[in-house]
Amino acid sequence: MATFSVDPMDVVLPILRGRLPGVTVMSRVPDGVPDFVPLVVVRRTGGSSDHPWLYDQPWLMVQHWDGPHDGVDAARNAHDLADDVRRALWEAWYSQQVTPHGWIVWVRESSAPEEINDPDVPMLVRYQATYELQIRRNKNMP
Repeated sequence: MATFSVDPMDVVLPILRGRLPGVTVMSRVPDGVPDFVPLVVVRRTGGSSDHPWLYDQPWLMVQHWDGPHDGVDAARNAHDLADDVRRALWEAWYSQQVTPHGWIVWVRESSAPEEINDPDVPMLVRYQATYELQIRRNKNMP
């Protein structure tokens, strides 16, 4: 059964998973982060909607963790992962990619990717960015 309101994660997570092969994409930070890298975690941090059954306007915080691999250091890999997420969101918007639950009507980057110190996993590098989106429910959904 479909939820009353649009769930942005039903749209954003499949888009990112489809456009980032080999990357773990989740909505919560897992225990044992190093076991999941490269890792992207998407969390809602705010936003609202005048018509929640039709669209939502979430503010999403996207965190990215990566380590050294393929002869490239962790900082560069994490930076590139953050850029790949940025590209995936913008390209999904530009192409109006439709998922079974809806699509991204517009996207705005409110905080560009930046490196964040993460003392819990010092061997990894973490980036964080914030995006504002409008997610429209697929017409086929109730």
